[in-house]
Amino acid sequence: MKFLTLFLIFVIASANIFDVQANDLPSLAFKRIRQFKYTSSGTLKRRNQSNLTDVGDDTAYISTVTIGTPPQAFTCQIDTGSSDLWVPDVSCAGAGCTGKHGFSSSASTSYGGDGVPWNISYADGSAASGVTATDIVTFGDVTLQGQQFARATSLNNNFQSQTFDGIIGLGGPQRASVPGTVTPIQNMKNQGFITARSFGVWLGKSTEGGSGEITFGGFDPDHIVSDLTSIPLIASFDSTGDWAVQLSQISIGSQNIALTQANGVAILDTGSSVIFVPSTLADQINTALGAVFSSQAQAYLIPCDATPPDMAFTFGTASFTVPGTDLVLQQGGGVCESAIIPLDVGGGVSFLLGDTFLKNNYAYFDMDGSVIGLAQAKR
Repeated sequence: MKFLTLFLIFVIASANIFDVQANDLPSLAFKRIRQFKYTSSGTLKRRNQSNLTDVGDDTAYISTVTIGTPPQAFTCQIDTGSSDLWVPDVSCAGAGCTGKHGFSSSASTSYGGDGVPWNISYADGSAASGVTATDIVTFGDVTLQGQQFARATSLNNNFQSQTFDGIIGLGGPQRASVPGTVTPIQNMKNQGFITARSFGVWLGKSTEGGSGEITFGGFDPDHIVSDLTSIPLIASFDSTGDWAVQLSQISIGSQNIALTQANGVAILDTGSSVIFVPSTLADQINTALGAVFSSQAQAYLIPCDATPPDMAFTFGTASFTVPGTDLVLQQGGGVCESAIIPLDVGGGVSFLLGDTFLKNNYAYFDMDGSVIGLAQAKR
């Protein structure tokens, strides 16, 4: 899911490929929640890592992807809330296309031809449309032959202020706009770059030097404080391709809010820079943080020098923390906003845990094992 309100972009800058045997990974042991047994660790024989660039005080991470022969370069947001890879076409017209790089199919000798009409819309109201296609696609040093993607010939005005070109969707294949699409993660496995359809995400903080890393086919034990805790994906969301897990409680300081199966579904979403919560809980949470809703700003404002309590998110019996200082967003001009924002997502989903959560907690997304692994992140 992509939210542009707070300038959300995500990108891979470069990649170094290397083979890693399972017995080389010291932290493959997973803690268990509800007796769930993690079984995929022994298959992690190969990983491919790419660096991330943190910009905009942790609101954007930018990447370069190349398509075609000779390669045409594009910056793309990485989004675990969607599953389409797309870039603007050279024919893209209108305000949403302004300043973006466009793909020229006629300039690529490896272009595989047009496919079918394509369109996608996101929760923030942005939308794109065009046609599917195939060509050589490179992520750092990983070059995929015949990768499916979309050429966007139209972008609505919501894209006008965004500096990235396209989006790399890392959700399950079920979320692809065109059924049957082979996603980049699937193609990496098909073409032997990775042995598990999985990836780990570490997001750096601008206060600690920024940067970040995505690891395809495994995770990086150098960026976790302790063993990953295995959290099963919610089976009822298998058909949607969402990275959906069950929250049992959220805590703000000493105040606990119990959640049920009905109101505790959370999606881990690299396409959102903040934490979205149900509107019914927004007042209670923000009041505990010291934030007050401003009808003029239509946002929960908080003093820039505030030191709100830490916030913990509990899955089963395992809790993961976001420091209170990371919940204060500098908006300029001495104005600060809470990173806890009300949004009624719908579709049975209550929470979107975006980069505010993920820059504090390393996440390992495992399609083959149907789990997400979480651990406190470290530089």
